[in-house]
Amino acid sequence: MPLKITLKPHEKALIGTAVIANGSTKAELVILNKVPVLKEREIITADEADTPAKRIYVSILNMYANPRNERDYHDLYFSLIRQFIDAVPNEKVLGLFMEMSQKILEGDHYQALKVCRKLIDYEKEVLDHGKRKS
Repeated sequence: MPLKITLKPHEKALIGTAVIANGSTKAELVILNKVPVLKEREIITADEADTPAKRIYVSILNMYANPRNERDYHDLYFSLIRQFIDAVPNEKVLGLFMEMSQKILEGDHYQALKVCRKLIDYEKEVLDHGKRKS
């Protein structure tokens, strides 16, 4: 099934292993085969991964963007999850990790990234709450 994406002027996207940059006008692209596709706003670089949840996101992103080397990122992913659970052992976090891991096992890394965004939001909420108490 084709995937249609719309890029804003000057927006970048990852399609397969290529980073593309749009010109000065809106563009619509139709992707006819199955390849990793991420818009610029969905990408977190290793340098931007300044929290545990963001580092988990980057590990999933690497699995998604580089499927031939996916297994290279599994150890890192599970190590980061263990660290996160040790720091924040609650049902919400465990549920998100179970859902993310299931999506990865199913080969649906894009959906795993969407679940990880919920983890990033939850992490931010917890950190912001801690700052307000200080």
